[in-house]
Amino acid sequence: MKSGSQRLMILIAVLGSGVAGWWITRSASLPEPKPVVTAPPLEPRPVHDPPPLESKTGKRDPKLRHDEAAEEAGALQNQRSLRFSDRAAMERFLAAAKDHGIAILGSIDKLNALHVGFLSEDDLNALLDGSEQSGYIYPVYLPTPKTGEVQEGAVGMGDQLLAWLGVTGDNSAYGKGVKVGILDTGSTLPNAKNFYLVPPPEDAANWNGHGTAVSDLIGQIAPAAERLSWRVANDGGQSNSFLLAQGIMAAMEAGVDIINISMGSYGNSSILQEAVTQAQAAGIKIYASGGNEGHDQVSYPAAYDGVAAIGAVDANGTYLNFSNQGKIAMMAPGLDLVTAWTGGQSVYFTGTSASSPIGAGVLAATMSQGGSRISSGKAYDMVVFNLDEAGAPGSDSYYGGGNVDLGRIFRSGTPGIADAAIASNYVTTTANGQMQLQVTVQNRGTTTLVNAPVTVTTPDGTSNMNITTLRPGDITTFTLPLNLTAAGARVQSQVSIGGSDIRPFNNRRTDVYTAPASK
Repeated sequence: MKSGSQRLMILIAVLGSGVAGWWITRSASLPEPKPVVTAPPLEPRPVHDPPPLESKTGKRDPKLRHDEAAEEAGALQNQRSLRFSDRAAMERFLAAAKDHGIAILGSIDKLNALHVGFLSEDDLNALLDGSEQSGYIYPVYLPTPKTGEVQEGAVGMGDQLLAWLGVTGDNSAYGKGVKVGILDTGSTLPNAKNFYLVPPPEDAANWNGHGTAVSDLIGQIAPAAERLSWRVANDGGQSNSFLLAQGIMAAMEAGVDIINISMGSYGNSSILQEAVTQAQAAGIKIYASGGNEGHDQVSYPAAYDGVAAIGAVDANGTYLNFSNQGKIAMMAPGLDLVTAWTGGQSVYFTGTSASSPIGAGVLAATMSQGGSRISSGKAYDMVVFNLDEAGAPGSDSYYGGGNVDLGRIFRSGTPGIADAAIASNYVTTTANGQMQLQVTVQNRGTTTLVNAPVTVTTPDGTSNMNITTLRPGDITTFTLPLNLTAAGARVQSQVSIGGSDIRPFNNRRTDVYTAPASK
């Protein structure tokens, strides 16, 4: 019979061989980043998040029992999270586990929580008294966009992010006094502040550049913000729900105001949810990528209440069809953004992995606007109030509340600004199968619009409407029938308020719709 210490060594070897094989396989599959070439210009070639691969497990010891329950749940096998009622209970378990082949893979003291590995669940359960909260450990990945399926006509952002956000002047003070925590693969930017929950390669040039790109996007928008990076993923882009929870709690202890997580999982982890809840109670706003699988649900932690789930749009502010739908808070650019990478390179970065830090950067800039720091909660309310309406009227599962607009946020305190915009030409179907067009106008200024004429031209002719009054930030929608033939339909809408409009380019919108393919 093997002793407890021998069994523990077997367990660690089994878990270690699986992790090592997974890490090596994934690291070898990383795409080679493409440098940005400005003269002559090149067709953008995005660097995307690496795709998840199957893990490789080591040879099973006869004592290792198949963990069917975790497998069915999509969780990591022979691993659990345990949360104890108090520190004393956790210490009693640790003392008992030493001679029973239980591996302690991680801990969160503030939550009295452990990440444990085991050969047999029966052995683990024999050490528990039923007062503990046990949960699965789920794999977490960098989201992988289905870029081969990006809709025709989608426009990449390139190096025009600040202009797209409405930043026209010096932004060097944006983010001053704000701390942003970044849970990712770590940052190789100059003067990066890294903390390691996953050990990095000795040579920083070999790091997965995902965390560097994420940190750089925040820095492009809010360069004065203090960025602290926790490396919670290896260079294959793999992490787990317990590591994310550890990172959130560490960031909270460090006093951050904002946390960005450009990673996700489709397993609902109780320990991760508790870490999110604790951070939110401390006044921290968490931004997370919604996911790039084109699903009708967002990944965790973006799916948790209060977390800002960010989706992706192109440079025209149009939904990118790899971006997950569902509980979306807002949208930000997510196609071909020029960012930093490891080795001093620049790359084109794509996915909601890019959109989320843009949202976080906008919040950091908003918190410091006007030279006086405001809370993340107050700043977030300002961000949401000044979102640019898009898609179906009101909040929807594709665009959430709309597209981020930092320029509007900074103008929101200045009275008397006129800015009317055609937010969308949205085609939908009524209950009886009739196609209809919904034209939404938004007041993006700071003064009420009065008697603003709206003209809509479709293949059926031209319709003239009028906005009697529209308060700042509000929308109004005009609904018209639309005959969508096999040839499609071209729709042009325009709102007019005269020469006082500060952004006349958004007064007109033209869209071409094609008939759905016949079944």
